[in-house]
Amino acid sequence: MATDAEVVRRVLAGDADAYALLVQRHQSAVIASAHHLTGDAEAARDIAQDTFVDAWRQLRQLRNHAAFSGWLVGILRNKCRAWLARRQPETVPLDDVPVPGVSDPDPDTGDVAELLGMLPTTDREILAARFLHELSYAEIADAMEMTVGAVRTRCCRARQHLRELLSVADGAAARSGDAR
Repeated sequence: MATDAEVVRRVLAGDADAYALLVQRHQSAVIASAHHLTGDAEAARDIAQDTFVDAWRQLRQLRNHAAFSGWLVGILRNKCRAWLARRQPETVPLDDVPVPGVSDPDPDTGDVAELLGMLPTTDREILAARFLHELSYAEIADAMEMTVGAVRTRCCRARQHLRELLSVADGAAARSGDAR
C-alpha cells in the first residue's frame, strides 16, 4: 500500500485519480473530527467535502508530502472554526433550558460525544487529531501552530478533563440507579 507521500507525489505528477485514494483513506476521520468539532452531522459532511476540495487546490503548497495528514487536519480545523464563527447562536426560552441533574450524560448509553462537546474547542481539536487521525504530537503542533510541549500538555489536560466529566456522569448514573 502506497504511503500518503507517494500518493501525493503521484497526484502532483499528473495522476489526478490518485487523489481519490487520499480521500478514501482519510474521509472517515475527517468527517468524524468535523462532527466532534461542530456537533452537526450534516455540517460535518459538508465541511469534510470542502476540506478535501481545498486540499486538492492547495496540494502544490504542501512542502513535506509525508505530512499530508497533519496538513489536512489544519485545513479541517480552519474550516470548522469558520463554520462555528458563522453559525448563529441558538436562542432558547429560559423555560426550555434543561436543568442538569440525574439525567446528565451517561457514557454507557453513547453520550461520550456529548461529554466531548463540553471540552473547549482546542482540546477537542487536539484529541481528534491525536486519536481519530492518529497524528503524532509533532504533526499536531505543526497543524495547530503550537509547540510540541504545548500540544502534549493540552492533550494530557484534555484527557484528564474528559476523565473528570466521565466520572461525574458515572456518579450521576449510579445515583439515578440507586434512586429507583
